[in-house]
Amino acid sequence: MNITRGSRAVPGIGAVLAALLLLAGCSGPGGSGAGSGEGSGDAGASRQSLLPAAEGKTQYPLTLESEYGETVLEKRPERIAAIVPNGIDTELLLSLGVTPVLSSSMIDEGGYLAAHGAAELDTYEFVRGEDVPMEAVAAADPDLIVTVGWTPGFGEVKDIYDRLARIAPVVTSPASDQRMIPWQDSIRILGETLDLGDAAEAVIAEHDELFAGIRSEHPEFGGQTATWAIYYGPSNGLQYFSQHDSAPELFLSDLGFAPNPNAAEFARDTTVSDELLSKIDADVLLLGRSEATSAEEMERQVTGTELFRNLEAVRAGKYIQLPPKTDDGGDLLWAITSGGPIGNAWAAERLVPVIAEAL
Repeated sequence: MNITRGSRAVPGIGAVLAALLLLAGCSGPGGSGAGSGEGSGDAGASRQSLLPAAEGKTQYPLTLESEYGETVLEKRPERIAAIVPNGIDTELLLSLGVTPVLSSSMIDEGGYLAAHGAAELDTYEFVRGEDVPMEAVAAADPDLIVTVGWTPGFGEVKDIYDRLARIAPVVTSPASDQRMIPWQDSIRILGETLDLGDAAEAVIAEHDELFAGIRSEHPEFGGQTATWAIYYGPSNGLQYFSQHDSAPELFLSDLGFAPNPNAAEFARDTTVSDELLSKIDADVLLLGRSEATSAEEMERQVTGTELFRNLEAVRAGKYIQLPPKTDDGGDLLWAITSGGPIGNAWAAERLVPVIAEAL
């Protein structure tokens, strides 16, 4: 997508990883709030309270271009529907101080957005393998529909773009065919569209400052390689999640870690077979399991095997086993693979001390 003012184009890019949804194999829980499951946004709600004051830099009408077509914002939008199933766009909007009128029921699957008002949002019920329900989007009465974080794991924007555009102008990403779209690029698109460009840059700067502080406090992370893998039980097996340019790898590099040179082995297929198990070895090995998989099952199939015990990270005591949920009910993998600045900060707060102890 390019956002255009008259004849001058402002390039945009876009944010999020969908691999977690593909492996989870289930729909999210029902959302909460007055319109949960139906997306019945209150059209009579106070519109001015839904987003911060304009910065006065974006000029309207604003043409929102994409490879699927273009729509026009005649004025600054006030009622914004964020429909990407895993909720990344909602997270970005919340970080900008914007309250969307519609989100996916998966919005707080990771458990880290409750403190930011996620539980009060109106949601539609997302069912994996099905389209976003257009009746729920229309019922929310949006004047902008956001799809900048859409990636192929949720289907294709092109398949629903025309139907969305009949409801309201649509802002999307030019990189919707990518597996992961950096959230920094997506929030810049949103900032430009909503006349909150300075606010978007402030969110990015705060994130960068946080992780720069972590790297300064933990120089022992610097240059060491790290792997993030998850065991999903017998049906899906062990999966490698820190592929090159993936959200987990970018998160780990923000902490100071170097890319694992073996990551290229899993560029096309993330399944870790016995033959490839040695390729997950690294200076630090982070291994989690899905909620549906017991610790006993993972030990029997993975961690208790001779192949796994012979990994250098395991023998050196630099192997960290992560629970499906943190003590406060959050999901670290979800926060990192589907999260933006809020999820990354939340995950870093809980993960950094664990890694530091292991090192």
